[in-house]
Parts: sequence; structure tokens; C-alpha cells
Amino acid sequence: MTQQVAAAVQTQAQVGAESRLGLTLMLITFRVSVILTLLLVAMIGVFSVACLIGGTIAAGGPFGLAKGWFSAVSGL
Repeated sequence: MTQQVAAAVQTQAQVGAESRLGLTLMLITFRVSVILTLLLVAMIGVFSVACLIGGTIAAGGPFGLAKGWFSAVSGL
């Protein structure tokens, strides 16, 4: 009887260790995915600022950019 109890306790310990390992791996995966998502968002933000700066330079300054934008939107 004590051998059966010892075997059951050992089996429960193994299941608990596997469960903790799975939880740890899931937590690591979640953190990596959050970091990669934030990195992608930052890259998109940097690209959009670079495009805005390039457009401002190509339009001849911020007023030229605003004038070009309003004329493109209004059709005038």
C-alpha cells in the first residue's frame, strides 16, 4: 500500500513539474511576442516620422507641405 501511495505522489510531482515548465515556456513566449510587437510598432513609428520629414523637405518646408495637402484634399 505504501508503494502505491509513493508512486501516486511521485506521479503528481512529475505532472506538477511538467505543468510549471509549460507555464514558464508560455510566459517566455508571451513576453517575446510583446517585445516583438512593440519593436514593430516602434519601427513603423520611426518610418512614418521619416516619411513626414522627407515630405516636408520635398515640399519646401512645413507651409509648403500644408499647402500641398490642402490643395490635394480640396482639389484646388
